[in-house]
Amino acid sequence: MTTRETGKVECLLKCPHCGEEIPYEDVSFCPKCGKSLEVQQNRTDLVLAAAMLTIISAAFSAGLGYLAFDRYITYAFAAEQYSFSLIAGFLIVGVLSTVASVLGIIAGIFMLKRKYVNFSMLGIILLLILAFGNYITLHYYGYIQYGFMEIALFCEIAIIIFSILSGMFVAASKTEFI
Repeated sequence: MTTRETGKVECLLKCPHCGEEIPYEDVSFCPKCGKSLEVQQNRTDLVLAAAMLTIISAAFSAGLGYLAFDRYITYAFAAEQYSFSLIAGFLIVGVLSTVASVLGIIAGIFMLKRKYVNFSMLGIILLLILAFGNYITLHYYGYIQYGFMEIALFCEIAIIIFSILSGMFVAASKTEFI
């Protein structure tokens, strides 16, 4: 494209392989190195998908943490009716879920900026570990009778599925990170 005032050619994109400026819109291959320009777009889509899935996983984790803190506060005020271990279990799940959601959101933001691939993968792995940790905590303290387990299982399954997919997408597009 040329501008009317200056007559200069505007660069629309650069080749991700060699850095050559490409002034044409509909080019599939770099005129200098000959490598495909469409591969970069597919990888960018994977990074974006990974970031969104990680942030969605973190949102499920935050929702589970909120519900656990709500149950903790509800049962803590009626402490004489409930055991300490039941109340402590809700607190543990709330803290683990909150920590996982904060780390997941930070990892998702780093993915969007394409920085710190190792921290991004660590955030995904911690979401997975804390999802399993929450499940073990809930199962250990026997929350089936308190109507919390169904919601928790739904959140945990969503976190696990989205985190695994996100990790696969990050691993496939590792070269895009700085």
